[in-house]
Amino acid sequence: MSVRSDSADIVKRIASDGVAVIENYWSAEQCGKALTEMDSAIDTYPDCVRKFSGGADMRMFGVEMVSETARLFHEDKYLRSMGELIGGCGLYNFATLGARIDATDTNRGSGDGWHRDAFGFQFKAIIYLCDVTPENGPFEYIPRSHKEWRVAIDSALGRLPVPPESRIEDARVQKMIASGAASSKTFIGKAGTLVLANTTGVHRGTPLLHGRRYALTNYYYHHFQIGETMLQKFAPMMPGTAERIADMIAS
Repeated sequence: MSVRSDSADIVKRIASDGVAVIENYWSAEQCGKALTEMDSAIDTYPDCVRKFSGGADMRMFGVEMVSETARLFHEDKYLRSMGELIGGCGLYNFATLGARIDATDTNRGSGDGWHRDAFGFQFKAIIYLCDVTPENGPFEYIPRSHKEWRVAIDSALGRLPVPPESRIEDARVQKMIASGAASSKTFIGKAGTLVLANTTGVHRGTPLLHGRRYALTNYYYHHFQIGETMLQKFAPMMPGTAERIADMIAS
């Protein structure tokens, strides 16, 4: 497992703001190979591709089972260890998402708009496989929105939906930003840029204006969170993914 001298600072930033970025985590060559393998998987396994935003957002859960390069990201022990430091106990990488999204008129950005993945704790590692500019859908996050006290205040004041509702209208977020009640931060970066986030915070992929965006995302969960219901939630997945997870559940 690789060790970074700035790991303590990264953990501190995620605990404080909810998100941290590491530049040049992967080389351009690694990213290019993963991107090519992702395109091949989309063509080879069309029945396992989930589509959102009118078909603009193409998602493959378990891409590590069909992509050698994605598997390296899936099995990266450093990434998992960072999540475990933040979450306080062991994590399992449920699946790696391979996502390609295009700048069509129907796209609403990766993730289909503002949302929270959960309440309390949810850790994800995202790596850009292409250069991501303000034009092609960078990750956008409301800093400190992952904190439980902030969730309680925003819900009580009617700024954001009350839990367990996790989808949030853009108009609500823009109103909070305009009033000064919140700010958003957009994360652009070259291919190989890594984003580590507690995605209980409010976030989205910004709608694409031009081009295409490729990314891999590791979905980490505590072991006790994973069961048959989750398998159904993410179906269909790449061949072999459900079997791997079922074996973990049974063990």
